[in-house]
Amino acid sequence: MAKGYNKAETFDKIYWLLESKSIKDRPCVFLSHKEEDKSECIKIAEYLKEAEIDYYLDELDNDLQQAVAQRNPELITESIKKGIRESTHMLVVVSEKTYKSQWVPFEIGYGHSAILDKGLDEGIKENKIKLSVLTLKDISEKNLPDYLQVAFIIRGTKSLNDYVSKITNRLEKSLITETKLFSNTKINHPLDNVLNYRL
Repeated sequence: MAKGYNKAETFDKIYWLLESKSIKDRPCVFLSHKEEDKSECIKIAEYLKEAEIDYYLDELDNDLQQAVAQRNPELITESIKKGIRESTHMLVVVSEKTYKSQWVPFEIGYGHSAILDKGLDEGIKENKIKLSVLTLKDISEKNLPDYLQVAFIIRGTKSLNDYVSKITNRLEKSLITETKLFSNTKINHPLDNVLNYRL
């Protein structure tokens, strides 16, 4: 199967549309984050890509980048909402910097409506994992505000592996064989410098 696509990027989106029949049920994860955590998000996106999970990472969304350059809050908002609506899951990447973000709380609120509430309206059983929080190394679960404590919390490489396994409906053992993403040794995990190891 094809690796995951960034549905914010024009060419990746075209490739996704061309392959949509064979990958239509594949999850797409909207990566909500503070601008200063972009380098960590790029590593997380690469990790999802290797696991054959589509994602939305805004840095390659031309419409959003133009709206930001124009300092147009209406267009920024519409671009973000479009990315969330095209996603099946939201992964909120949280660091100490996140608390100063004006956009992450908006994205979470809209994500609740567009992803979680939409599913409930369609009769889909509530699935907490659809809105998840991934904490970077500089933050602990205790530091999360109450409105994030209700999400599926990912605190390290082990719980990220569990998350990938759950949203792809594949056993972690098969993921180890198929994608070689998971490792029992600290040195080989691609996100050791970003996440807490073995949590």
